[in-house]
Amino acid sequence: MILFTILVAAAAVTLSAFWNDIKVWMTNTIQKIIKGLKNLFIGGKVFIKKVKEAFQEIAKLYEQDEKGNWFETTHTKQVNASEVPEEIRKKARVLHKEVDITNELERELQLVL
Repeated sequence: MILFTILVAAAAVTLSAFWNDIKVWMTNTIQKIIKGLKNLFIGGKVFIKKVKEAFQEIAKLYEQDEKGNWFETTHTKQVNASEVPEEIRKKARVLHKEVDITNELERELQLVL
């Protein structure tokens, strides 16, 4: 019990001695995270593509770093035809390429929100 009390007291003394350093470090870290989040995501597009008997949902996210370099990240997911609205299925079957469905998705999300 005495050893525990000594350890707690030593930790408290150490923490108080370095408290200003800890605050500065935390402030700098939080500022870097906030700056990173501001530059993290610039925009995105969503596409659908007919692939054999199924469909692919393709999300493209656009980012820019602090030096102005652009990055595109693409996420692809297989989707059953039953999960794709008929209007969009028709577009994908006719065009045989990626069909931009960003506007349709935004409208649907606004209805949900």
